This record gives sequence, structure tokens and C-alpha cells, in this order.
Amino acid sequence: MQENRSLTVLRAKHGLTKEEMAAKLGMSRQAYSSIENGKIRGNIKFWGKVQKVFNIPSEEMWDLVNGDIEVYTKV
Repeated sequence: MQENRSLTVLRAKHGLTKEEMAAKLGMSRQAYSSIENGKIRGNIKFWGKVQKVFNIPSEEMWDLVNGDIEVYTKV
């Protein structure tokens, strides 16, 4: 599995550590890190939390899930 770089960029844009990001999403740092690093896939519940916490429009969620960082690097 490939690293989800869009999660890394999203986290960095908000100035969060992996531990802080995991806390916002209600999960352990290890579990979050495994998803960001591509060791496991986030399930629908995980992606729903990401969308809600960061107020991501539904039309952009597919890009995030697929690791499309271009959406998240726009200024």
C-alpha cells in the first residue's frame, strides 16, 4: 500500500503532529500513523471523521481518500 500524502499535507497545513491529529480523530497515534503511512487503509468511519473535523466538502473527499495532494497544496 502507498503512503497517503494528502493526509500528511492536511495535517501539516493545520500544524498538527501525528499525535494531535490522532487525538482530533479519536484514535491512537499508532493507528493514525499506520493509515497515513499506508500500512492500513482507513475505513469509512475514519474518513467520515476526517471530513467532519476538517470541514472538507464531499466533492473533495474522494481526492483525499485517494491521496491526491494537489487539492490540499493550493494556497
